[in-house]
Amino acid sequence: MKQQIIFSSRGPGPRTDEKFSIKRVPAAFASLPRVLRLVWSTSAVLTLILGLLSLAQGFMPAITVTISGLVIDSVVQAIRIHSIAPIWLPVGLQLGAALASSLLSTFSNTVQQLLQEQVSNRVQLEILKKADTLDLAFFENPESYDKIRQAANQSSYQPVTMISQTFDLGRTVVTLLSLIFLLLHLAWWLAIVALIVPIPAFFSSTRYGWRGYQLMRRQSPERRLMAYFVTLMTTDTYNKEIKLFNLGDFFTRKFWRLATDLYKQDKKLLLRRYFTNFAWSGLTVAANSVIYLYVALQAVVGRISLGGLTLYTQTAVQVGQNFQGLLNGISSTYENTLYVNTLFEFLKYSPRIVSPANPQALDSAAEVKGLDVEFRDVSFTYPGKDPETQAALKHVSFTIRAGEAIALVGRNGAGKTTLVKLLTRLYDPDGGEILIGGRNIKEYDLKDLREQVGVIFQDYVNYYMTAQENIGVGRVDKIEQRELVKSAASKSGADTVIEQLPQGYDTMLGRWFKDLKESTQL
Repeated sequence: MKQQIIFSSRGPGPRTDEKFSIKRVPAAFASLPRVLRLVWSTSAVLTLILGLLSLAQGFMPAITVTISGLVIDSVVQAIRIHSIAPIWLPVGLQLGAALASSLLSTFSNTVQQLLQEQVSNRVQLEILKKADTLDLAFFENPESYDKIRQAANQSSYQPVTMISQTFDLGRTVVTLLSLIFLLLHLAWWLAIVALIVPIPAFFSSTRYGWRGYQLMRRQSPERRLMAYFVTLMTTDTYNKEIKLFNLGDFFTRKFWRLATDLYKQDKKLLLRRYFTNFAWSGLTVAANSVIYLYVALQAVVGRISLGGLTLYTQTAVQVGQNFQGLLNGISSTYENTLYVNTLFEFLKYSPRIVSPANPQALDSAAEVKGLDVEFRDVSFTYPGKDPETQAALKHVSFTIRAGEAIALVGRNGAGKTTLVKLLTRLYDPDGGEILIGGRNIKEYDLKDLREQVGVIFQDYVNYYMTAQENIGVGRVDKIEQRELVKSAASKSGADTVIEQLPQGYDTMLGRWFKDLKESTQL
Protein backbone atom coordinates (compact mmCIF):
# COMPACT_ATOMS: atom_id res chain seq x y z
CA MET A 1 0.00 0.00 0.00
CA LYS A 2 1.39 3.38 -0.98
CA GLN A 3 1.83 5.90 1.76
CA GLN A 4 1.14 9.53 0.97
CA ILE A 5 2.85 12.20 3.01
CA ILE A 6 0.94 15.47 3.00
CA PHE A 7 2.38 18.74 4.15
CA SER A 8 1.45 22.37 3.87
CA SER A 9 3.52 25.54 3.75
CA ARG A 10 2.60 29.11 4.42
CA GLY A 11 4.44 32.10 3.10
CA PRO A 12 6.35 34.58 5.25
CA GLY A 13 3.47 36.97 5.71
CA PRO A 14 2.44 37.07 9.38
CA ARG A 15 -0.83 35.60 10.56
CA THR A 16 -3.30 37.77 12.44
CA ASP A 17 -1.92 36.70 15.80
CA GLU A 18 1.67 37.07 14.63
CA LYS A 19 1.66 40.72 13.52
CA PHE A 20 4.53 42.70 14.94
CA SER A 21 3.96 45.53 17.38
CA ILE A 22 6.66 47.64 19.02
CA LYS A 23 4.77 47.02 22.28
CA ARG A 24 6.01 43.43 22.14
CA VAL A 25 9.65 44.49 22.54
CA PRO A 26 9.67 45.35 26.30
CA ALA A 27 7.71 42.16 27.06
CA ALA A 28 10.23 40.06 25.15
CA PHE A 29 13.07 41.45 27.30
CA ALA A 30 11.37 40.16 30.45
CA SER A 31 13.38 36.94 30.14
CA LEU A 32 16.72 38.79 30.13
CA PRO A 33 17.21 38.56 33.94
CA ARG A 34 16.58 34.82 33.76
CA VAL A 35 19.13 34.49 30.97
CA LEU A 36 21.65 36.47 33.04
CA ARG A 37 21.06 34.15 36.02
CA LEU A 38 21.59 31.13 33.78
CA VAL A 39 24.86 32.46 32.36
CA TRP A 40 26.07 33.76 35.75
CA SER A 41 25.38 30.44 37.48
CA THR A 42 27.31 28.64 34.75
CA SER A 43 30.46 30.74 35.21
CA ALA A 44 30.33 33.89 37.31
CA VAL A 45 34.04 34.60 36.73
CA LEU A 46 33.86 34.52 32.92
CA THR A 47 30.62 36.53 32.93
CA LEU A 48 32.19 39.23 35.12
CA ILE A 49 35.36 39.35 33.00
CA LEU A 50 33.28 39.66 29.82
CA GLY A 51 31.33 42.55 31.33
CA LEU A 52 34.47 44.42 32.42
CA LEU A 53 36.13 43.93 29.04
CA SER A 54 33.03 45.27 27.28
CA LEU A 55 33.05 48.32 29.55
CA ALA A 56 36.73 48.99 28.86
CA GLN A 57 36.14 48.67 25.12
CA GLY A 58 33.46 51.34 25.37
CA PHE A 59 36.03 54.08 26.04
CA MET A 60 38.34 53.16 23.16
CA PRO A 61 36.56 54.95 20.24
CA ALA A 62 36.58 58.33 22.03
CA ILE A 63 40.23 57.84 22.99
CA THR A 64 41.12 56.86 19.43
CA VAL A 65 39.47 59.84 17.70
CA THR A 66 40.95 62.24 20.27
CA ILE A 67 44.44 60.88 19.61
CA SER A 68 43.84 61.07 15.83
CA GLY A 69 43.13 64.78 16.18
CA LEU A 70 46.31 65.22 18.24
CA VAL A 71 48.34 63.43 15.57
CA ILE A 72 47.07 65.77 12.83
CA ASP A 73 47.77 68.87 14.91
CA SER A 74 51.25 67.59 15.81
CA VAL A 75 52.03 67.05 12.13
CA VAL A 76 50.93 70.61 11.33
CA GLN A 77 53.10 71.91 14.19
CA ALA A 78 56.08 69.81 13.04
CA ILE A 79 55.81 71.27 9.54
CA ARG A 80 55.65 74.79 10.94
CA ILE A 81 58.73 74.47 13.21
CA HIS A 82 60.63 72.08 10.92
CA SER A 83 61.02 69.47 13.67
CA ILE A 84 59.59 65.97 14.18
CA ALA A 85 59.72 66.24 17.97
CA PRO A 86 55.99 67.06 18.41
CA ILE A 87 55.00 63.88 16.54
CA TRP A 88 56.49 61.25 18.84
CA LEU A 89 54.08 61.43 21.78
CA PRO A 90 50.80 61.46 19.78
CA VAL A 91 52.02 58.65 17.51
CA GLY A 92 53.11 56.65 20.55
CA LEU A 93 49.71 57.19 22.13
CA GLN A 94 48.01 56.11 18.91
CA LEU A 95 50.09 52.93 18.82
CA GLY A 96 49.31 52.21 22.47
CA ALA A 97 45.58 52.76 21.90
CA ALA A 98 45.60 50.43 18.88
CA LEU A 99 47.40 47.71 20.85
CA ALA A 100 45.05 48.13 23.81
CA SER A 101 42.00 47.92 21.54
CA SER A 102 43.34 44.78 19.85
CA LEU A 103 44.19 43.20 23.20
CA LEU A 104 40.75 43.94 24.66
CA SER A 105 39.06 42.53 21.56
CA THR A 106 41.15 39.35 21.67
CA PHE A 107 40.48 38.76 25.36
CA SER A 108 36.77 39.51 24.93
CA ASN A 109 36.39 37.06 22.02
CA THR A 110 38.30 34.38 23.93
CA VAL A 111 36.21 34.76 27.08
CA GLN A 112 32.99 34.80 25.06
CA GLN A 113 33.90 31.57 23.26
CA LEU A 114 34.79 29.82 26.52
CA LEU A 115 31.58 31.02 28.13
CA GLN A 116 29.61 30.05 25.03
CA GLU A 117 30.86 26.47 25.24
CA GLN A 118 30.02 26.15 28.93
CA VAL A 119 26.55 27.65 28.62
CA SER A 120 25.75 25.61 25.51
CA ASN A 121 26.60 22.43 27.39
CA ARG A 122 24.58 23.62 30.38
CA VAL A 123 21.52 24.37 28.24
CA GLN A 124 21.76 20.99 26.52
CA LEU A 125 22.00 19.36 29.95
CA GLU A 126 18.88 21.20 31.14
CA ILE A 127 17.04 20.11 27.99
CA LEU A 128 18.06 16.48 28.56
CA LYS A 129 16.98 16.61 32.20
CA LYS A 130 13.62 18.11 31.29
CA ALA A 131 13.12 15.62 28.44
CA ASP A 132 13.72 12.78 30.90
CA THR A 133 10.76 13.93 33.01
CA LEU A 134 8.22 14.48 30.23
CA ASP A 135 5.46 12.06 29.31
CA LEU A 136 5.63 9.94 26.17
CA ALA A 137 2.61 11.89 24.91
CA PHE A 138 4.79 14.99 24.66
CA PHE A 139 7.12 13.29 22.17
CA GLU A 140 4.33 11.69 20.16
CA ASN A 141 2.59 15.04 19.66
CA PRO A 142 4.05 16.83 16.59
CA GLU A 143 3.49 20.34 17.96
CA SER A 144 5.11 19.72 21.33
CA TYR A 145 7.88 17.70 19.68
CA ASP A 146 8.65 20.74 17.54
CA LYS A 147 9.14 22.67 20.79
CA ILE A 148 11.92 20.39 21.96
CA ARG A 149 13.59 20.48 18.56
CA GLN A 150 13.45 24.29 18.48
CA ALA A 151 14.79 24.48 22.03
CA ALA A 152 17.66 22.10 21.26
CA ASN A 153 18.58 23.54 17.86
CA GLN A 154 18.07 27.27 18.34
CA SER A 155 18.56 28.03 22.01
CA SER A 156 21.83 26.41 23.06
CA TYR A 157 24.01 29.32 21.91
CA GLN A 158 21.51 32.17 22.31
CA PRO A 159 21.91 32.88 26.07
CA VAL A 160 25.59 33.88 25.83
CA THR A 161 24.86 35.81 22.65
CA MET A 162 22.17 37.72 24.52
CA ILE A 163 24.41 38.48 27.49
CA SER A 164 27.27 39.46 25.20
CA GLN A 165 24.93 41.74 23.28
CA THR A 166 23.68 43.22 26.54
CA PHE A 167 27.26 43.98 27.57
CA ASP A 168 27.85 45.39 24.10
CA LEU A 169 24.85 47.65 24.60
CA GLY A 170 26.43 48.92 27.81
CA ARG A 171 29.73 49.40 26.02
CA THR A 172 27.99 51.30 23.22
CA VAL A 173 26.26 53.57 25.73
CA VAL A 174 29.65 54.41 27.27
CA THR A 175 31.05 55.07 23.80
CA LEU A 176 28.10 57.27 22.86
CA LEU A 177 28.30 59.38 26.00
CA SER A 178 32.03 59.94 25.59
CA LEU A 179 31.67 60.82 21.89
CA ILE A 180 28.71 63.14 22.49
CA PHE A 181 30.77 64.92 25.16
CA LEU A 182 33.41 65.63 22.51
CA LEU A 183 30.86 66.69 19.89
CA LEU A 184 29.10 69.17 22.19
CA HIS A 185 32.24 71.32 22.14
CA LEU A 186 31.49 72.16 18.49
CA ALA A 187 27.69 72.12 18.04
CA TRP A 188 25.00 70.40 20.08
CA TRP A 189 22.68 69.90 17.10
CA LEU A 190 25.24 67.63 15.41
CA ALA A 191 24.72 65.08 18.18
CA ILE A 192 20.92 65.35 17.80
CA VAL A 193 21.10 64.71 14.05
CA ALA A 194 23.46 61.79 14.50
CA LEU A 195 21.13 60.24 17.10
CA ILE A 196 17.83 60.68 15.23
CA VAL A 197 18.87 59.33 11.83
CA PRO A 198 19.23 55.60 12.81
CA ILE A 199 15.85 55.34 14.58
CA PRO A 200 13.71 54.38 11.53
CA ALA A 201 16.17 51.62 10.64
CA PHE A 202 15.81 50.27 14.19
CA PHE A 203 12.04 49.87 13.89
CA SER A 204 12.48 48.20 10.51
CA SER A 205 15.13 45.78 11.79
CA THR A 206 13.06 44.84 14.85
CA ARG A 207 9.98 44.25 12.72
CA TYR A 208 11.84 41.92 10.36
CA GLY A 209 13.47 40.13 13.28
CA TRP A 210 9.98 39.27 14.53
CA ARG A 211 8.95 38.07 11.08
CA GLY A 212 12.05 35.89 10.82
CA TYR A 213 11.25 34.25 14.15
CA GLN A 214 7.64 33.56 13.15
CA LEU A 215 8.80 32.14 9.83
CA MET A 216 11.15 29.77 11.65
CA ARG A 217 8.30 28.52 13.83
CA ARG A 218 5.98 27.97 10.86
CA GLN A 219 8.69 26.13 8.93
CA SER A 220 9.58 23.81 11.81
CA PRO A 221 7.39 20.84 10.68
CA GLU A 222 8.72 21.01 7.12
CA ARG A 223 12.34 21.25 8.26
CA ARG A 224 11.77 18.28 10.55
CA LEU A 225 10.40 16.35 7.56
CA MET A 226 13.48 17.32 5.52
CA ALA A 227 15.73 16.01 8.28
CA TYR A 228 13.68 12.79 8.29
CA PHE A 229 14.26 12.33 4.54
CA VAL A 230 18.00 12.85 5.07
CA THR A 231 17.94 10.20 7.80
CA LEU A 232 16.09 7.78 5.52
CA MET A 233 18.62 8.23 2.72
CA THR A 234 21.77 8.12 4.83
CA THR A 235 21.03 5.45 7.47
CA ASP A 236 21.84 1.78 7.03
CA THR A 237 18.61 0.71 8.76
CA TYR A 238 16.49 2.11 5.92
CA ASN A 239 18.90 1.65 3.02
CA LYS A 240 17.81 -1.91 2.21
CA GLU A 241 14.16 -1.02 1.64
CA ILE A 242 15.05 2.15 -0.23
CA LYS A 243 17.09 0.11 -2.71
CA LEU A 244 14.59 -2.77 -2.99
CA PHE A 245 11.60 -0.49 -3.59
CA ASN A 246 13.56 2.09 -5.65
CA LEU A 247 12.56 4.84 -3.22
CA GLY A 248 15.69 6.97 -3.63
CA ASP A 249 14.31 9.31 -6.30
CA PHE A 250 10.94 9.43 -4.54
CA PHE A 251 12.39 10.69 -1.25
CA THR A 252 14.94 12.92 -3.00
CA ARG A 253 12.17 14.68 -4.93
CA LYS A 254 10.15 15.18 -1.76
CA PHE A 255 13.20 16.63 0.01
CA TRP A 256 13.98 18.98 -2.89
CA ARG A 257 10.38 20.13 -3.18
CA LEU A 258 10.41 21.09 0.49
CA ALA A 259 13.86 22.68 0.28
CA THR A 260 12.86 24.77 -2.74
CA ASP A 261 9.63 25.94 -1.13
CA LEU A 262 11.36 26.96 2.12
CA TYR A 263 14.15 28.68 0.19
CA LYS A 264 11.57 30.81 -1.62
CA GLN A 265 10.03 31.83 1.70
CA ASP A 266 13.44 32.65 3.21
CA LYS A 267 14.54 34.53 0.10
CA LYS A 268 11.40 36.66 0.01
CA LEU A 269 11.81 37.75 3.62
CA LEU A 270 15.58 38.22 3.31
CA LEU A 271 15.35 40.45 0.23
CA ARG A 272 12.65 42.59 1.82
CA ARG A 273 14.72 42.96 4.97
CA TYR A 274 17.98 44.00 3.34
CA PHE A 275 16.48 46.23 0.65
CA THR A 276 14.62 48.07 3.40
CA ASN A 277 17.84 48.39 5.40
CA PHE A 278 19.61 49.72 2.30
CA ALA A 279 16.93 52.36 1.82
CA TRP A 280 17.30 53.59 5.40
CA SER A 281 21.10 53.61 5.06
CA GLY A 282 20.67 56.30 2.39
CA LEU A 283 19.29 58.60 5.08
CA THR A 284 22.41 57.99 7.16
CA VAL A 285 24.68 58.84 4.22
CA ALA A 286 22.81 62.10 3.62
CA ALA A 287 23.03 63.11 7.28
CA ASN A 288 26.75 62.33 7.42
CA SER A 289 27.31 64.46 4.31
CA VAL A 290 25.64 67.44 6.00
CA ILE A 291 27.81 66.95 9.09
CA TYR A 292 30.98 66.69 6.99
CA LEU A 293 30.09 69.91 5.17
CA TYR A 294 29.41 71.84 8.38
CA VAL A 295 32.62 70.68 10.08
CA ALA A 296 34.67 71.42 6.96
CA LEU A 297 33.26 74.97 6.82
CA GLN A 298 34.21 75.48 10.47
CA ALA A 299 37.78 74.52 9.59
CA VAL A 300 37.77 76.91 6.61
CA VAL A 301 36.70 79.90 8.72
CA GLY A 302 39.31 79.03 11.34
CA ARG A 303 37.07 77.96 14.21
CA ILE A 304 38.80 74.58 14.42
CA SER A 305 42.20 73.23 13.42
CA LEU A 306 42.90 70.46 10.91
CA GLY A 307 43.16 68.11 13.87
CA GLY A 308 39.78 69.36 15.04
CA LEU A 309 38.39 68.70 11.56
CA THR A 310 39.49 65.06 11.86
CA LEU A 311 38.31 64.83 15.46
CA TYR A 312 34.79 66.19 14.91
CA THR A 313 34.07 64.48 11.58
CA GLN A 314 35.11 61.11 13.00
CA THR A 315 33.24 61.80 16.22
CA ALA A 316 30.02 62.78 14.43
CA VAL A 317 30.15 59.71 12.21
CA GLN A 318 30.90 57.43 15.14
CA VAL A 319 28.06 58.91 17.18
CA GLY A 320 25.66 57.95 14.40
CA GLN A 321 27.27 54.56 13.89
CA ASN A 322 27.32 53.73 17.58
CA PHE A 323 23.75 54.86 18.12
CA GLN A 324 22.70 52.77 15.15
CA GLY A 325 24.75 49.95 16.63
CA LEU A 326 22.91 50.47 19.92
CA LEU A 327 19.54 50.22 18.21
CA ASN A 328 20.64 47.24 16.14
CA GLY A 329 21.90 45.62 19.33
CA ILE A 330 18.49 46.11 20.94
CA SER A 331 16.86 44.65 17.83
CA SER A 332 19.21 41.64 17.77
CA THR A 333 18.81 41.07 21.50
CA TYR A 334 15.05 41.18 21.04
CA GLU A 335 15.27 38.64 18.21
CA ASN A 336 17.50 36.35 20.28
CA THR A 337 15.11 36.74 23.21
CA LEU A 338 12.33 35.27 21.08
CA TYR A 339 14.40 32.13 20.53
CA VAL A 340 15.46 31.91 24.17
CA ASN A 341 11.82 32.23 25.23
CA THR A 342 11.21 29.04 23.25
CA LEU A 343 13.74 27.33 25.54
CA PHE A 344 12.09 28.68 28.68
CA GLU A 345 8.64 27.69 27.40
CA PHE A 346 9.93 24.14 26.94
CA LEU A 347 11.52 24.07 30.40
CA LYS A 348 8.15 25.08 31.93
CA TYR A 349 6.45 21.90 30.72
CA SER A 350 5.48 19.55 33.55
CA PRO A 351 4.75 15.83 33.27
CA ARG A 352 1.22 14.64 33.96
CA ILE A 353 2.28 11.11 34.90
CA VAL A 354 4.22 11.30 38.17
CA SER A 355 4.82 9.22 41.28
CA PRO A 356 2.46 9.72 44.23
CA ALA A 357 3.58 11.73 47.24
CA ASN A 358 3.71 8.61 49.44
CA PRO A 359 4.24 5.65 47.09
CA GLN A 360 3.73 2.02 48.03
CA ALA A 361 6.86 -0.14 47.92
CA LEU A 362 7.36 -2.27 44.82
CA ASP A 363 11.05 -3.05 44.83
CA SER A 364 11.24 -6.82 45.23
CA ALA A 365 11.28 -9.13 42.22
CA ALA A 366 10.25 -12.01 44.50
CA GLU A 367 7.24 -10.04 45.68
CA VAL A 368 6.16 -9.19 42.15
CA LYS A 369 6.10 -12.87 41.21
CA GLY A 370 3.31 -13.33 43.69
CA LEU A 371 1.14 -10.43 42.49
CA ASP A 372 -1.79 -10.53 40.07
CA VAL A 373 -2.17 -7.98 37.26
CA GLU A 374 -5.70 -6.78 36.60
CA PHE A 375 -7.16 -4.45 33.97
CA ARG A 376 -10.54 -3.32 35.26
CA ASP A 377 -12.87 -1.64 32.73
CA VAL A 378 -9.95 0.21 31.10
CA SER A 379 -10.57 2.67 28.26
CA PHE A 380 -7.96 4.77 26.50
CA THR A 381 -7.73 7.11 23.52
CA TYR A 382 -4.46 8.59 22.28
CA PRO A 383 -4.22 12.39 22.51
CA GLY A 384 -5.74 14.15 19.53
CA LYS A 385 -8.00 11.20 18.64
CA ASP A 386 -11.78 10.97 18.86
CA PRO A 387 -12.71 8.75 21.85
CA GLU A 388 -15.94 7.71 20.14
CA THR A 389 -14.49 6.51 16.85
CA GLN A 390 -10.72 6.21 17.42
CA ALA A 391 -10.37 4.77 20.91
CA ALA A 392 -7.46 2.36 21.31
CA LEU A 393 -9.20 0.47 24.14
CA LYS A 394 -12.82 0.45 25.30
CA HIS A 395 -13.90 -1.07 28.62
CA VAL A 396 -11.21 -3.77 28.64
CA SER A 397 -11.15 -6.11 31.65
CA PHE A 398 -8.96 -9.15 32.32
CA THR A 399 -6.74 -10.62 35.03
CA ILE A 400 -3.31 -12.25 34.77
CA ARG A 401 -2.74 -14.52 37.73
CA ALA A 402 0.61 -14.81 39.44
CA GLY A 403 2.80 -17.33 37.60
CA GLU A 404 0.69 -17.38 34.42
CA ALA A 405 2.31 -17.04 30.99
CA ILE A 406 -0.06 -15.56 28.42
CA ALA A 407 0.16 -14.23 24.88
CA LEU A 408 -1.86 -11.32 23.50
CA VAL A 409 -2.80 -11.97 19.88
CA GLY A 410 -4.53 -9.52 17.59
CA ARG A 411 -4.36 -7.57 14.38
CA ASN A 412 -2.35 -4.37 14.00
CA GLY A 413 -3.95 -1.58 15.97
CA ALA A 414 -5.91 -3.92 18.24
CA GLY A 415 -4.24 -2.40 21.31
CA LYS A 416 -1.57 -4.92 22.29
CA THR A 417 1.22 -2.36 22.59
CA THR A 418 -1.19 0.09 24.18
CA LEU A 419 -1.81 -2.39 27.01
CA VAL A 420 1.93 -2.52 27.71
CA LYS A 421 2.21 1.28 27.60
CA LEU A 422 -0.60 1.56 30.12
CA LEU A 423 0.86 -1.16 32.36
CA THR A 424 4.19 0.72 32.50
CA ARG A 425 2.44 4.10 32.87
CA LEU A 426 3.81 5.58 29.69
CA TYR A 427 0.18 6.64 29.46
CA ASP A 428 -2.61 6.60 32.03
CA PRO A 429 -6.04 5.21 31.10
CA ASP A 430 -8.91 7.62 30.47
CA GLY A 431 -11.26 5.35 32.37
CA GLY A 432 -11.05 2.31 34.61
CA GLU A 433 -7.95 1.26 36.52
CA ILE A 434 -4.98 -1.10 36.38
CA LEU A 435 -4.02 -3.01 39.50
CA ILE A 436 -0.94 -4.95 40.59
CA GLY A 437 -1.37 -6.95 43.76
CA GLY A 438 -4.79 -5.40 44.27
CA ARG A 439 -3.42 -1.83 44.25
CA ASN A 440 -3.85 0.75 41.54
CA ILE A 441 -0.50 1.13 39.78
CA LYS A 442 -0.75 4.89 40.37
CA GLU A 443 -0.03 4.14 44.04
CA TYR A 444 3.44 2.77 43.23
CA ASP A 445 6.62 4.74 42.63
CA LEU A 446 6.97 5.25 38.90
CA LYS A 447 10.63 4.22 38.78
CA ASP A 448 10.04 1.09 40.88
CA LEU A 449 7.08 0.06 38.72
CA ARG A 450 9.03 0.31 35.48
CA GLU A 451 12.03 -1.49 36.93
CA GLN A 452 9.85 -4.52 37.69
CA VAL A 453 8.39 -4.78 34.18
CA GLY A 454 10.56 -6.09 31.35
CA VAL A 455 9.52 -4.73 27.94
CA ILE A 456 10.97 -5.06 24.44
CA PHE A 457 9.00 -2.95 21.98
CA GLN A 458 8.70 -3.79 18.32
CA ASP A 459 10.76 -0.71 17.45
CA TYR A 460 13.45 -1.46 20.03
CA VAL A 461 16.57 0.68 20.25
CA ASN A 462 20.10 -0.27 19.22
CA TYR A 463 22.42 1.75 21.45
CA TYR A 464 25.75 2.87 20.03
CA MET A 465 27.63 1.77 23.11
CA THR A 466 29.65 -1.25 24.23
CA ALA A 467 28.21 -4.76 24.31
CA GLN A 468 28.22 -4.62 28.10
CA GLU A 469 26.35 -1.31 28.13
CA ASN A 470 23.78 -2.59 25.60
CA ILE A 471 22.93 -5.41 27.99
CA GLY A 472 23.24 -3.30 31.14
CA VAL A 473 20.76 -0.61 30.09
CA GLY A 474 18.03 -2.98 31.27
CA ARG A 475 19.26 -2.35 34.83
CA VAL A 476 21.33 0.79 34.56
CA ASP A 477 22.14 0.78 38.28
CA LYS A 478 23.99 -2.52 37.70
CA ILE A 479 25.53 -1.63 34.34
CA GLU A 480 29.13 -1.64 35.63
CA GLN A 481 28.86 -5.08 37.25
CA ARG A 482 30.48 -7.32 34.63
CA GLU A 483 29.49 -10.62 36.26
CA LEU A 484 25.79 -9.72 36.31
CA VAL A 485 26.01 -8.64 32.67
CA LYS A 486 27.72 -11.91 31.75
CA SER A 487 25.04 -13.84 33.59
CA ALA A 488 22.31 -12.07 31.62
CA ALA A 489 24.18 -12.68 28.36
CA SER A 490 24.56 -16.36 29.19
CA LYS A 491 20.86 -16.78 29.94
CA SER A 492 19.93 -15.17 26.61
CA GLY A 493 22.52 -17.08 24.59
CA ALA A 494 24.37 -13.89 23.64
CA ASP A 495 27.57 -14.79 25.49
CA THR A 496 29.00 -16.98 22.71
CA VAL A 497 28.57 -14.18 20.18
CA ILE A 498 30.02 -11.47 22.44
CA GLU A 499 33.08 -13.56 23.25
CA GLN A 500 33.92 -13.64 19.53
CA LEU A 501 33.95 -9.84 19.25
CA PRO A 502 37.38 -8.13 19.03
CA GLN A 503 37.18 -6.63 22.52
CA GLY A 504 34.51 -8.88 23.97
CA TYR A 505 32.10 -7.02 26.22
CA ASP A 506 34.04 -3.77 25.64
CA THR A 507 33.45 -3.82 21.86
CA MET A 508 31.58 -0.75 20.61
CA LEU A 509 28.41 -1.63 18.69
CA GLY A 510 26.54 0.47 16.15
CA ARG A 511 26.86 1.80 12.65
CA TRP A 512 30.02 3.75 13.45
CA PHE A 513 31.77 0.88 15.22
CA LYS A 514 31.09 -2.82 15.16
CA ASP A 515 27.66 -3.83 13.93
CA LEU A 516 26.76 -7.32 15.02
CA LYS A 517 24.66 -7.77 11.91
CA GLU A 518 27.79 -7.71 9.78
CA SER A 519 29.16 -10.81 11.46
CA THR A 520 26.52 -12.89 13.17
CA GLN A 521 23.11 -12.74 14.78
CA LEU A 522 22.33 -13.01 18.46
